[in-house]
Formats: sequence, structure tokens, C-alpha cells
Amino acid sequence: MNRKLQAVALIVVGAVGSCARQQTLRVVAAEEGPGLIEGTVTYEDGQPTKGATVSAFPLDRALAAKVPSADTDELGHFHINHLWLGKFAVTAKKEDEGYPNTSIGFYSDRKIPPTILSLAHPSATDTILLGPKAGILVGTVADAITGAPLDPCVDFQRASDPNNFLSGTGLVSAKYRVLVPSDRDVIMKIWHQGYLPWYYPGANHKSEAKPLRLSSGQERTLHIRLQPGNDAFDAGCNTGLCFPHCRQ
Repeated sequence: MNRKLQAVALIVVGAVGSCARQQTLRVVAAEEGPGLIEGTVTYEDGQPTKGATVSAFPLDRALAAKVPSADTDELGHFHINHLWLGKFAVTAKKEDEGYPNTSIGFYSDRKIPPTILSLAHPSATDTILLGPKAGILVGTVADAITGAPLDPCVDFQRASDPNNFLSGTGLVSAKYRVLVPSDRDVIMKIWHQGYLPWYYPGANHKSEAKPLRLSSGQERTLHIRLQPGNDAFDAGCNTGLCFPHCRQ
């Protein structure tokens, strides 16, 4: 099998953890290689985690393909094989139990030590500790007048660090469940074309927004109702894409 790396220039829009920005990246596509990362995922009490998803994010290149990943078995074991040689950040998530994707800085301040695969050491073993749990928001989004369900755009910002945010479509839908960092003040904005923006806990102007704060594992129900209308300064943008001006 030809394992040479192929470099291609692509125009991409956005990335997880940021509002979409159009930019040119040099993206590397890699065929299967000899690398293997295996190990165990455990809860904070040391018990094995079944059904967690472990991902190996490349640190030394962009990836024009799906991030390599695997689910853990009954004993918390995982194997991610056929990897190319290089540096990876290995992380685990189990969102159905409230454990977020800690590879996204919005959820975690932890520095993830790189796992390095080389010709001399093409395999590695990692033990990954889940936790802490995120806070959990559940609820609905609808037109305040008609009650029609809406799939909006959303922007979460850490109050202490506005540059640490999660923004885009699909994060919150008409009926939603979304994880937010625990024990952190978060500014939350919801918007949709043709409606006034909504800021937690129910304001239409950013100056009236208040921080949302949930403890680890805390679940809160929040039904959001958007008022029809437009605001030339802060109406948000279309829900197709989030461009930088969405976050003013």
C-alpha cells in the first residue's frame, strides 16, 4: 500500500470551537499507517468506562478526513490502529452521561500531553480519566407568538475569556440537550434570521445578559422563546453559517 502523504490546498469554512471564518489551509490527507494507540478509559473513581468515544486528534497536521476514533468495550479498553506516524492528542467523551469532548478548549483548561508515534515506537498505551462532568441544558426553542419550533444559531462564551467560545448551528435545535462547562460563568446567545437575539436569562440586548453557571452534573431546563423582529445592530445572522460579525 502506498503510504505517502498527499498535500492538497482546500478552502474550508470554520472549525469546532470558533465562529466560521473563510480561510485557506494546507490540509494533509494520510493513508493507513503502522501506528497503534490503545489503552483504557476510567471514571473519576477508577471504574472502567464502557461506551466512551476515544479520538486521536493530529497535532502536527490538518486532517482532510474523519478524526480516527474508537469506542471502549465493557472493560473500558480501546484500540485505534492503522494510524500514521506523528503527534496526537488522545481524548475521550461520553456525552450521554455529561462528559464533554475535552479536546475543545471551551470545555477544559487541561493541557493534553501529546502521544507520539514514530518508527522506533509505532504504538503507545494511554490511560484516560473522564471528568469532571459538564453542566447540562435541556429544553426547546420556538417562536414566541406562534409556538413554531426553530433551529437557531448559538454562541456560548466564557465570561472570563470571550475568546474561548463555542458557536455555530446544530449545537442547539428546536428540542435540545447541550453541555456547558461546569463551574464557569458562560454568556449564552441564541438567534435566528427574522427574530430578535436572545441572551440568557431572556434579554434581547447583550448589555442585559447575565452569566449562566451550572455545577458539575447539574441539569437545567430552559425553554427559549424568540420574539419576531429585526435589530440592525444585533439581530445576528442567517442560521446557515456564523461569520465573525455574529459575535458582536
